[in-house]
Amino acid sequence: MKLPSLSWQFCGLVCVSALTSLVILKLLASITQEGSVVFKHLDSRGNPATHPQDRLRSRHKGRGIGFEQLQRGDQKPPDCPRNLLVVILVTSAPWHSEQRDAIRSTWAQKQEDTDYPWQVVFLIGQPMELGLFPHIAQEQQDYGDILLGNYVDCYRNLTLKVMHGLWWAADNCTSRFVLKTDDDCFVNTYHLPRYLAEFNKVRNGLYVGSVFHLGRRHVIRDQRSKWYVSKEDFREQEYPPYASGIGYVLSHDVVWKLVDEAKDVPPVPMEDAYVGILAREAGVSVRDSGRFAKNNANWRVCNYRYLMVIHHLDAGQLREAQQSMLKARTVCNQTKEITSWK
Repeated sequence: MKLPSLSWQFCGLVCVSALTSLVILKLLASITQEGSVVFKHLDSRGNPATHPQDRLRSRHKGRGIGFEQLQRGDQKPPDCPRNLLVVILVTSAPWHSEQRDAIRSTWAQKQEDTDYPWQVVFLIGQPMELGLFPHIAQEQQDYGDILLGNYVDCYRNLTLKVMHGLWWAADNCTSRFVLKTDDDCFVNTYHLPRYLAEFNKVRNGLYVGSVFHLGRRHVIRDQRSKWYVSKEDFREQEYPPYASGIGYVLSHDVVWKLVDEAKDVPPVPMEDAYVGILAREAGVSVRDSGRFAKNNANWRVCNYRYLMVIHHLDAGQLREAQQSMLKARTVCNQTKEITSWK
């Protein structure tokens, strides 16, 4: 069986943990060039037309992600209360403790009076520096909000990190929704749960975020880029429509569908594009929304009545955004509620 390109393996091979590297190599060895799909037909919008015989899953049966291998047996995963409305999965690097602490003290602070409970869980992989692991284990013991994965923590394994989180949420939580985001993002935890409960009309089949449209979904073939994907990993020249990884909301049924598809669809090292691939395979359409801001544009206070996720904030900016969110609850016109995802 032919191994995929070296770039996908790189971060696992440089890790000093032989056990973790072997786990990743076992996952990677399932991807073969012969199983890739080449679409030859286009639909009316110029996108690849998918026919039953073209589905990636049918071509790669049993060659996707082995989820059980991503879970560390020596670390207790977070608990997931049964009454949650939304679980918020936050990708984080092992050495980002300051950012995690800033999140815990701002938008992840529990609101005792909320009618719509939510939970934050940080997704972290195996540190390349083994000296960091005891600190991560202690942090999990102190806060109980870290899902520690059995994979090397580096950018090229971000797909494994996110899918591990979705698998955990599907298997352990009964929340109606899941939000995936990053640790350099602000999440409006006052407005998002309330919006999902009171205004969102889509209870099933929901996949919504800031969508990359045609022309901005090129598969990068430059081996010098951290977003490089070989033709062996994915042969199409454009990814299907997908929401930016800064933040997207999934209904619980969609989380299950994505996890199920991932068992037979080989991963690519771009987590948000991979979710789009899985969504296409599952027959789930992505919705575009301006409520997920890819950039921090010094938003006005009342913008926090609309925005759900804001990207590119450091620890200090997270605290400023938290104050703006709290201020917006009292100073902005409460009657001007925009009730659509747009």
